[in-house]
Amino acid sequence: MIRTICILAVLVSGLLFAAGCEDRVTKENFDAVTVGMRLDEVEDILGSGTLQEASGVNIDGSGLLGSSKNSTHTKDYLWETDNHRIVVKFKDGKVVFKQKSGF
Repeated sequence: MIRTICILAVLVSGLLFAAGCEDRVTKENFDAVTVGMRLDEVEDILGSGTLQEASGVNIDGSGLLGSSKNSTHTKDYLWETDNHRIVVKFKDGKVVFKQKSGF
């Protein structure tokens, strides 16, 4: 009897773990992300993203060279699973652009 309970406990734990690892980088979840959402709202849908740190320079419309770190208030976050990728750009804390690949 105790052995049966232990086996059931292990099986239930495995199922709960598998459900927690559900792939959230899907076309359906990409479609659920909309312009104007905050990062916490996007993370409710996609899980935790990875901030993409950009370094280097940019060239403005007049051809002047400038630093990309201080020239913009945007942040790009990446969600990735296998060959599926979702990138969401935030400006002033809200979604302004999203892109998917591998779907």
